[in-house]
Amino acid sequence: MDPEKTRGQGEQQRTGTTSITARDDSLDGLMRREQRALSRGTLNYGMTYYVSRITLIVASAIVAAGQNLSRSSAAFLVGWVPALSLLVAVLTALDTWLKPQQKWKGFMESRDTLSDLLVQVDNGLPREEARKRFAALRKEHRRQNIF
Repeated sequence: MDPEKTRGQGEQQRTGTTSITARDDSLDGLMRREQRALSRGTLNYGMTYYVSRITLIVASAIVAAGQNLSRSSAAFLVGWVPALSLLVAVLTALDTWLKPQQKWKGFMESRDTLSDLLVQVDNGLPREEARKRFAALRKEHRRQNIF
């Protein structure tokens, strides 16, 4: 058996209806790793957004009601008002700087676009076209969401 002919056969894998070589597999692997990273980013920014917003709402309400709390059953919260005021200021600054809602939306859009691209690849989209679209997606994602 000719070693040159058998080498390529051992490197081939089957993905959907498209046969890909080991060299092309690096694109597939890279796209799938990027999809996992985008999914993690979506979850992280989504959780950051909601936790920070809920914390801001609750802490702001306690700070605003500070004096009225001293005459209620929640009087123990009055001692926390200075710390909560600082927390509100810090979270507001971080929210303004990091923009977790915008990044969350951007990560979701990029993740969904990449998922669609992976489906197209599995359905026979040429590798070179997939590579170009993937590169454009990454460039656009970085431009919009990594700031």
